[in-house]
This record gives sequence, structure tokens and C-alpha cells, in this order.
Amino acid sequence: MARKPQIHWRANGHGPALLLLNGWSTSGLAWPSAWLRELRRSHRVIRPDNRGTGYSRFAPIPFTIGDLAEDVIDVLDDAGVETATVLGLSMGGMIAQELAIRAPERIDGLVLAGTRPPGPTQGPMLSPGIAWQLMRPAGARGDLAAYFRKLWTAAAAPGFAERSPELVEELVRQGVERPTPRSLMMQQMRAATGWGRPQRLARIQAPTIVVHGLQDPLVDVRHARRLAGLIPGSRLLELPGVGHLVPQEAPDELVECIRTVSGSGRAAAAAVDDDAESRVA
Repeated sequence: MARKPQIHWRANGHGPALLLLNGWSTSGLAWPSAWLRELRRSHRVIRPDNRGTGYSRFAPIPFTIGDLAEDVIDVLDDAGVETATVLGLSMGGMIAQELAIRAPERIDGLVLAGTRPPGPTQGPMLSPGIAWQLMRPAGARGDLAAYFRKLWTAAAAPGFAERSPELVEELVRQGVERPTPRSLMMQQMRAATGWGRPQRLARIQAPTIVVHGLQDPLVDVRHARRLAGLIPGSRLLELPGVGHLVPQEAPDELVECIRTVSGSGRAAAAAVDDDAESRVA
């Protein structure tokens, strides 16, 4: 019997399943709305809140990347999804890799954006300055918008916030709507830093595209290159002028990657029209 998920998830759209796994401290609420509308025209888009984020604040702690991957398997079961294409961003890309290792039969294709392989890695994942900005207390609730604005502006490529302020402001609003407590941010950071055994990536069977912005200030592109080298048959797509906010900065490129890997798997065999939500907290 399938287990009831310990995390919250939501699904909208029509077509084969597409699972979106967001990054460290960020919930399933925080994806660009216009980009989601486009994806929903061709996919049933499933967006979980990883433990500690969104409406999954009360899931058990401590946890590992393996636990987060098992949560996602429970979500697929609860949603009635046999197989899905998976897009993982940043820490969500780590969860996606672990999911593909543990349950290869559930994965039609992988898009891994702004992420890294299991440790040990080539150099630190984050620069000390960025790491401090991510982990410092945000202050009173009234300061949250300013905190998120500064954080996401720094995470994007230089000049992006000035060119597309509406996308940064949307991300700020999404963060303020359901902010992740700092203690749970620490739990996620521990899970990410304790994740290891990169040799297991050789087990991944799904068509895979590794996507990375060449101006990503959070995760060095060397991690993406190593990741692509560890996953058999994977393709590496490096994006000039793009930082860490790949869905906001390069939405069209991501859509094309999703279409490429989903078209080569079994996802097209099962189309579902759905508007569902499972709230646990």
C-alpha cells in the first residue's frame, strides 16, 4: 500500500506528468507564473513543497537527500503517477538525481539545472560571501521582502534584476507568502552537504540534460560539467549570461529541455487532466 506523503504537493494542467523540484529554502510556490502556464498546456505539472518549505514545515526532521527523494516517490504514488519527467533546480536537482538512482522505473527524463553531483565535489559549492548572505537571519517580517530582493538579485546574472524587475518581484512575493524558517533552512543545508557517493550516478538510465548558467554565482559551472560526465549519455547545456535563477532567466531554454527529455521517454503514453492539491500542514 502506498504511503500518504509527509509533504504538501499541488498539481495542475493537462498531459503527461512533469515534476518540478525547487531548490534550497524554496517551496513549490516559487516558480514563474507565466512559465507555469505554458507548461500546463502540455503537462500535468506537479509541484511539491520539500520538507521545511511552503506547507511542509512540520514534516519529520532531521532528514537526508534520500528522505527528500522518498517523499517525492510518495507524492507520485499519491498523485496516481506511474512515471514523470523531472526538473530539479539547485538542491531540487540533487533530489532529482537521488530519485533517479532509487526509482529509475519512475523517471522518463531528467533536467538538472544549477545543481551539483553528490560529494566530494570540486571545490566549495558556494562562495563564502554568497553562503553568508544565504544563511544570515532575515530580520523582522517587515524586512523579508528586502531580504529576498537582495538575495535573488545577487543570485541572478548581473543586470537581470534591472532588465526584468517583475520576475524578481514575483519571486520576492512568493518567498514572503510562505517563508522557510531559518532552523529548517539549516536542516536542508545539512542534508545537501551530507549527500555523497557520486559513483551511484552511473545507475541513472533516464535521458538527462544538465543545464547551467555561466554567470551562476551560487554553484560553479565546474559542478555541472562533472555531473554531466558522471551520468551516462547525458547532455550539458551551458547558458551564457544566465545566473542561478534559470526558470526566470532562461525559461524558453528550459521548456525546450523538458520537451526533449519527455519526448524520448514513456511520459506521452499517459495524459491526465488534473487540478489537485494535498495539504499536510
